[in-house]
Amino acid sequence: MGSFTMTKFRILAALTSALASALILATPLAFAASQKNIVVIGATAQSAPEIIKQALEQGRKVIALARRPEAVTSAGHPNLKIIKGDVREPATIESALKGDEVVISLIGPRVDPRVELAAMDLYTVGTANIAAAMKKKGNKKLIVTSSIGAEHVVTEKPKGTELRDMWLWNGRKLYADMSAMEKMMPGLGLQYIILRPGFMLDQPAANNIKIAVDNTAPKGAGPIVTFVDFANFTLTQVDSDQYNSKAVSIFSDVQSEWGKNLDFDAMLKMRQSQGPMENGPAAANK
Repeated sequence: MGSFTMTKFRILAALTSALASALILATPLAFAASQKNIVVIGATAQSAPEIIKQALEQGRKVIALARRPEAVTSAGHPNLKIIKGDVREPATIESALKGDEVVISLIGPRVDPRVELAAMDLYTVGTANIAAAMKKKGNKKLIVTSSIGAEHVVTEKPKGTELRDMWLWNGRKLYADMSAMEKMMPGLGLQYIILRPGFMLDQPAANNIKIAVDNTAPKGAGPIVTFVDFANFTLTQVDSDQYNSKAVSIFSDVQSEWGKNLDFDAMLKMRQSQGPMENGPAAANK
């Protein structure tokens, strides 16, 4: 092989190697760039720790807004910024937004389901304030968390003492506010997704989520969903348009059985461990 031909071969080999290296290096960068950063409002909610954790693991930047910033998990991570704020104080919401993030609202009071709740407007007023701040800063997409209980709000007190029925009755004013929030979403001028999970439990991933649009439960579906699976599904929606402008009910293939896979005392203890209960007027104003 002549020296000229050999030189061309070496140049071609070097270019090929450099191109391959560039592609290898660019792939994770391109993947990270395709993922949107998020703002989590209500960042001390029960579902928040797993959402924040998974988002950070995915390489996203996360801004967490909470009334109790000291209680936000994953503190100290370089991609997590924690801001003290309240959805009833619009200026604090604006301070958390840059304009290019997807906003995930996890707002809601931490309540004792054994106690009847007072009327509230947390979801409607809070969501309206979030939307106004987003439009002011230029954010386009809002994911809100509701509940499968918001689709059919109980209007008559149950005659028995079955725990699930009493839970729905005691929380009917909360669910009514959730329902009103859902109805106002189309008029906010934003891209939006409404997520309606059932009972969420602190258990390992089950990878068994079943999705229903507008609360028509799939055959054999149950309301038990793990926080891990809910977080995974929620973050998938950050980068997807599949369910834009939809109310998405989130089920699994696990039926609820009180005393078996639903331990009321354990659920209550978990809620109490994450902060004070806010039943009554306090819940309505937080």
